[in-house]
Amino acid sequence: MSPRESFLQRSSLEVRFLLELLRTYVRNEEKPSIPDEFNWPAFIQLCYTTHFAGWCYDQLKSYESGLIPADALQSLKSYQLRVLTSNERLLHQYQELLEIAQREKLTLYPLKGITLMNDCYERVYHRHLSDIDVLIDPKELPTWEEHLSRADYRLKRRVAKSTFHEQAGLKYDPLQAFKQDAVIDFHTSLNAGMAQVRISLADLKQKQQSEHKLSTLDQLIFVCLHAYKHVYLGQLNPLHLMDIHLLSQKVDEQQLIAQSSAYHCAKEVHSMLELTRFFMGQKDSSIPLWQLSVLDHVLNHTEFTKSQKRQFYYRKHFRIPVSVKQLPSYLWCQVFPSAAYLKQSDGTGNYLLNWLRRIGRLGR
Repeated sequence: MSPRESFLQRSSLEVRFLLELLRTYVRNEEKPSIPDEFNWPAFIQLCYTTHFAGWCYDQLKSYESGLIPADALQSLKSYQLRVLTSNERLLHQYQELLEIAQREKLTLYPLKGITLMNDCYERVYHRHLSDIDVLIDPKELPTWEEHLSRADYRLKRRVAKSTFHEQAGLKYDPLQAFKQDAVIDFHTSLNAGMAQVRISLADLKQKQQSEHKLSTLDQLIFVCLHAYKHVYLGQLNPLHLMDIHLLSQKVDEQQLIAQSSAYHCAKEVHSMLELTRFFMGQKDSSIPLWQLSVLDHVLNHTEFTKSQKRQFYYRKHFRIPVSVKQLPSYLWCQVFPSAAYLKQSDGTGNYLLNWLRRIGRLGR
């Protein structure tokens, strides 16, 4: 039995149907038959949690009348309308950011959903947005803060674990801005917090075809790195795998291999491409067991073992993404982060108390 067949066998009817919908969609094949004894409330909930509900409505509404309960279709349609309203509101907020960037001649590149919903998806409501991600020049951060404050944004600075983490490129989204219901994450690097990744902002600026838009190749690499970071920590938004699939259809694979190698992230990019092909039913590739456990956790609600929970926690707090030369400084700052970081994470002014809370979580 192949890895994908084994995965499907232990999945619910509802999960298997969603995956079959995705598989037939990417292969442009006839849509799958609806299984007998299908649990529609469970399927609707699955569509909500995976953020595929808006897309699923357009896939299901063409089925023969009577095969799908009217209340199920109405639930998906209502979700689609909510996504449309929310996405339009976030797009309006992004336009405000773009106006500031153009007026003040600031660097601004949209990342992930805010640009992909128009560039890759057939309808803007097929790509659920939860926030806005943008890339800026770190030297321009004070200027951004000044103009955002004038535009009535509420700002929150994210503190690095230490000065070492900041200098090593392990902190890449130092600012959040809030206005009405919109949340904007300002990134100052595309390395997704991975110190070994070498993506120069200066080089990005030189090769972009548009002043405020990254190339499709660079967008894909960033989405892969972002997805890898989450999967590595035991988390996954399946919508990111759809992003990767749609972007990968627009680039040359050899160019992708060459560029990701130049950025020192070929392994991570390849890993997420393989996971995407497995998830979308394009290829019955063998993916690592720990990645399968993440898929099981997200889609089938299986619990991680204590060993897996501990592994993901250690990866989050004690992984070693630096060179041997940097290792002593890195380990010291991992064990003893800055007081500002611990206060932001644990909420009190007492360094010792915050530190003991953090160490105590390791033993869980």
